[in-house]
Amino acid sequence: MSGCISNQVLNDTPNGTSGSSAATAMDDSNQSDSITIMISGTMNPEDASPIESSTEMCLYEMVYEPLVKYGNGGVIEPGLAERWEINDNGTQYTFYLREDVKFSDGTIFNADSVVSSAKHWEPTKFSTPLTNVEKLDDYTVRMTFKENCYPVLIELTYPRPFRIASENSFDTNGNFVKMIGTGEWMVKSYIPEEEVVMAPNPYYYGTKPSIKKITIRKVTDGGSRIMALQSGEADLSLADLPSEGKSIIESSKDLAVKNAEGTMGFFLMLNQENKILQDKNVRLALNYAIDKDSIVDYILGGDGVVAKGILPDTVPYVTDENSEGYSYNPEKAKELLAESGYTDTDGDGIVDKNGVPLSLKLVFQSEEYSSWKPMCEYLQAAGKEVGIDIRLEQRDTSAYYDAIWKNRNFDMIIYRTYEDSWNPHGFLRSMFYQAEGGMSVCWYDPQLNKYLDEVIKTQDESTRQAKYDQIFRLINDGALIVPLCNPDKQYAYNTRLQNVTVAPTTYEGIEWQTITIAK
Repeated sequence: MSGCISNQVLNDTPNGTSGSSAATAMDDSNQSDSITIMISGTMNPEDASPIESSTEMCLYEMVYEPLVKYGNGGVIEPGLAERWEINDNGTQYTFYLREDVKFSDGTIFNADSVVSSAKHWEPTKFSTPLTNVEKLDDYTVRMTFKENCYPVLIELTYPRPFRIASENSFDTNGNFVKMIGTGEWMVKSYIPEEEVVMAPNPYYYGTKPSIKKITIRKVTDGGSRIMALQSGEADLSLADLPSEGKSIIESSKDLAVKNAEGTMGFFLMLNQENKILQDKNVRLALNYAIDKDSIVDYILGGDGVVAKGILPDTVPYVTDENSEGYSYNPEKAKELLAESGYTDTDGDGIVDKNGVPLSLKLVFQSEEYSSWKPMCEYLQAAGKEVGIDIRLEQRDTSAYYDAIWKNRNFDMIIYRTYEDSWNPHGFLRSMFYQAEGGMSVCWYDPQLNKYLDEVIKTQDESTRQAKYDQIFRLINDGALIVPLCNPDKQYAYNTRLQNVTVAPTTYEGIEWQTITIAK
């Protein structure tokens, strides 16, 4: 299932040396108190700093805890802080900490732990810069921010970069060395980029999980994930499964699926530097050319909804009015292209302008989202129907993300929105905001930049809604992206697992402490 396995596992021993073989680590994976789950993202605990890393998010949720948690419906709940106060001008947050908490290495959590962790934070990663963190007493901490910005508490719930780690997670030079948190779980051993074995944190103050071991396996192929569930090699998949596997799961008495409303959307990011895509008519034509109902029905197998705007309506501030979207209308797409001077002069089915065919490169990967390959193949066919040549380029996950964050080597690239606590402000700023001297990732519009600055400083709820209306309408009316679909949140699992409960955030996935195993 996970390919050739190296002959060493790195163990969570005091001196950090290598330990038992991979075979030993996997021997008891089917014991009555152990489960195996599958993910598709990066698996490098040695690089899982609470501050900055691309390691799978579920590891952060299992090991590190926040001061405050993102609960169901986006309600901010107590975490390591039992309660908090915000001063009248909204710039100072005073957190009153739990007094019964220890890190997984046995060291005590207190105000010094928060101050120590905050020294590693990048102050400007908040919506407004963090200017000071001070210890008021052993279990009280005050944070001061430059301005009053409404998302501060939400940002403290993120899986990273504002979680609390032990001072022993860093060496004397401030370099990250080891995952040590106050969460339910700790890393017992791992094989880089293949699997991580998690054990309960013996000092955890909350409800103790009945499971004694969780093995997290990286499985990058959707079909392989289905087969692993079928064979019993894996108990649960946090990763996306191909829609063709739906019938397999439904027909198996040993498998079931937990469904929940999602807050993620799939869309096409457009390269603003491409002169063809600077033409609004071309962007509109791409929107009109796509039959999104077919994507949902035949590629997602009905497990999702048609996307109208960049974010689903399960996200705060998204409405039918501010995210109207574009219906399937291929004739309208052709009219818009003709209006911009694109005609099929040589009869090859592809429109051209000044002798140059309208050709766009669409980049994708399928390790994380198995539906993206057939989805992009459909988009290629849909483009051809209106005279656009869409060239597909599949890349491995690393090269795919390099295209987005480093070299912008694409004309169009399929991407997904963030989820839960990051929506809407965190995702929108990540994609569209251009700081002074920087460059926006998705598309830059000076008016949009202004709106994104204004909305996070808006305290009145109705005024904030009006600001988000402006933001979403600008993205929609300018056709700055091409929305595709909003997949449901689904977790397939073996029915030997009982009390499987979907967690408030996709990054956590499942409430691990509630799971029991059938005897």
